[in-house]
Amino acid sequence: MSRDPGADLAVYLETAGYGEWKNANPALNTIFRDELPDLPANCIGIWINNGRGPEHYSGGVLEHPVADLIVRHTSKATARSTAEAIRRLFSLSTNLGGDYVFEKAADSFPTYLGKDDSNRHKFSISIQLTINREVV
Repeated sequence: MSRDPGADLAVYLETAGYGEWKNANPALNTIFRDELPDLPANCIGIWINNGRGPEHYSGGVLEHPVADLIVRHTSKATARSTAEAIRRLFSLSTNLGGDYVFEKAADSFPTYLGKDDSNRHKFSISIQLTINREVV
């Protein structure tokens, strides 16, 4: 775990077969952090936003950010089915391991955002995260 929940989600999506993250050839990347570049046409963007406030305890802090993912594709049906498959992937709370606990649960069904300027379809998914950062 990198201590960057967006990067950790990107790795998780890549491992699950939803795209390429940090490929040796950047032109092959299809998963992006904090951006949705013009190319490639079919890709996923990940943004981490404020969720509810942190909970402090004697051993650390529980943080609850929200991850917003945008799935973009030239085919509306493919964009929708990919977004729904990702939502199902996150529909159960799962501990991703590492040096801190990272749980996730889908917060919403995919929401259609319409087409971009290049007629590509976009769907949004929100995922509630829980991160346990222990004091060492």
